[in-house]
Amino acid sequence: MGGPIVITLSHVVSSNLELMKITPESLCELITLNDPRISPDGNYVAFVRNSVDRANNRYHNRVWLKDLKSDEPARPLTSGTKDSSPRWSEDGSMLGFISGRDDKPQVFVLPIRALGGEAHAITSHANGVQSFEWSPDSKRIAFVSAVRPDERATEDAPAAPSSAKTAWDAKRDKEQRQHDDELRFDPRVLNKMPYRSGTTYFEERTRHVYVQDVPASFAEPSPSKALRLTDGDVNFAQPTWSRDGQTLFSNALRDPAQGELFLFADVVKLNANQRSKPVRVQFQGFTSSSPLPSPDGKWLAMQHASEDEFAYRNPEIVVAPIDTNGALSATQDLTKPTDRGNSGMVWSADSQFIYFSLHDHGHTNLHRAKIGTQVIEPLTNGNYELVSFDVADDGRIVAVLNAADAIGKLVLRETDGSLRTIYQPNAKFMAEHSVCGIEELNYKNGDVAVQGWIIKPPNFDPSQKYPLIVQMHGGPHVMWGPSAAGTWHEFQAMANAGYVVFYCNPRGSDGYGDDFWLACRGNWGPGPMSDVITGLDLVVSQGYIDPKRLCVTGGSYAGYLTTWMIAHDQRFAAACSQRGVYNLLSMRNTTDIPWFCDREAGGISPWQNPDRLWQTSPIAHVANMHTPLLIEHSEQDYRVPIEQAEQLFQALKLLRRTVELVRWPREGHEVSRAGEPNHRIDRIRRIIAWFDQYAA
Repeated sequence: MGGPIVITLSHVVSSNLELMKITPESLCELITLNDPRISPDGNYVAFVRNSVDRANNRYHNRVWLKDLKSDEPARPLTSGTKDSSPRWSEDGSMLGFISGRDDKPQVFVLPIRALGGEAHAITSHANGVQSFEWSPDSKRIAFVSAVRPDERATEDAPAAPSSAKTAWDAKRDKEQRQHDDELRFDPRVLNKMPYRSGTTYFEERTRHVYVQDVPASFAEPSPSKALRLTDGDVNFAQPTWSRDGQTLFSNALRDPAQGELFLFADVVKLNANQRSKPVRVQFQGFTSSSPLPSPDGKWLAMQHASEDEFAYRNPEIVVAPIDTNGALSATQDLTKPTDRGNSGMVWSADSQFIYFSLHDHGHTNLHRAKIGTQVIEPLTNGNYELVSFDVADDGRIVAVLNAADAIGKLVLRETDGSLRTIYQPNAKFMAEHSVCGIEELNYKNGDVAVQGWIIKPPNFDPSQKYPLIVQMHGGPHVMWGPSAAGTWHEFQAMANAGYVVFYCNPRGSDGYGDDFWLACRGNWGPGPMSDVITGLDLVVSQGYIDPKRLCVTGGSYAGYLTTWMIAHDQRFAAACSQRGVYNLLSMRNTTDIPWFCDREAGGISPWQNPDRLWQTSPIAHVANMHTPLLIEHSEQDYRVPIEQAEQLFQALKLLRRTVELVRWPREGHEVSRAGEPNHRIDRIRRIIAWFDQYAA
């Protein structure tokens, strides 16, 4: 490999012995938290608590409340099973949230004096609500819903005389709409792209911005009708309010016909009182998203992503001054000096700071940037994955943190910098189960520094020989670490099944700077593979791994890397490729992100250099694949369509190789993180069983 090899082992979590094993079924016992929101008076935090209902194969999402003034335990605030997005009104008198309790998700409001009482629906959009925000005076909300051109025309038509409808009338109307929709898209005629994403077709619908009055009293149904502020076949993002309540800041694609989901978008300003032509604010060479006005109304923060035609790049947080006429001037880049990925964006009450999380060397911690300077201050500095956070007016912070030994906990950071846990729903699980140790492994592959981790089984005995699973992340611009909640349960279940688990962040990963991020551009296979194999060799050299019982798995981009590796290295006893990319030529024109494919290939399309794309596709090397391979793919994956798996499966079967294809119905690209609970459990169980069969 060239160059010296440097090994640093540091123990992160100590293993326990006489405890229950973590299994695939343990998923049902784990709680996840998200979206903490502090009340304007700083006394409460509302957050979303997610649990698994195994009996009904579904999740329960409820809004919970924690009193920050006392040690009283957190308690459920809503009673639905599909409740999310808690948002306090600016005056603190109400808490709004989105609930899918009545079929389509709508905005419900709970008066603060009746916390724990009955919530009232304030929207009734036929297609449901995707997101919402309160106006500064707490009298209106702005929300986003997806509508077709004919539905927009119906909204704009004069209202017919209203008459009271019975429950039977409402049921009949709903069934008629469903019947009409089924006929409308049989057959489905496509003339735009992208035409599908996630697990669904867009069905000609685009996201639009509405404003809705909030009733002064909930004693009677609200007579007001939501006002749609936008029009046309354009997708608008969830807007934020200006401080005077007269303007909404959103973002929209510059050219919707271009077929790009993520790039070539600008900030748009909307009149919050009437439908008018959006005012587009373009920053040359950059896509702008997530606009967020400062509390004093003098600044607009946003995410800026370079529109480099040759590569995707990490977005930066920038701010632009807002002049007295509402115009935006040149931006100031706040996070570029960090040379790291970031997420989340919250203003301080005095408009002097932007708070955000920073991805760095396997950990995600909270930072803040001083406006007008490039001074970045770390606010937490631990082996954490910071999931989401909110900042109170007095500077206290509530965050959802994951740690290797404490997944899914709610913490409070005081103004003196101290950090304390205020809710830890998984504490009992962690105490009663065998949480396996995680060791950090730092090494060099030539000039490339790589960070990895090793998880050893319970009761580990270094004199024994263990099978090993190499886990690899997708993206490729993703960062794993010891506290990643999306992988924690899976890795622990595999270690508890008797495997050593090794994973790392090869070149192309987030968290190590722009040069590292770009190092796999046009080089998805050989470079990252050599980073992984170098780490694998180091682990095997420790003496406790059986080199004849090596397994490898990964999803999405790592499905590509899994199959690339077994085509170029015959050491593996078994492999599992999940929702992977195997043919770069066909992937480019079936995915919902074709431009991403071009940039990851170094700025080339299939008709510019088909030979290069073919030679860098794993399926071109299928004749060299001899490792028993389990292929898993979702039937409604529109990010990496299932045709990728079908090609590889059939090619291997025709070559009479050992291969099995598992097709997950009703699932999309996020099956491992957000699929049906039974599918998520069965997925891990099948991978372990496959490895047991061929690496026992």
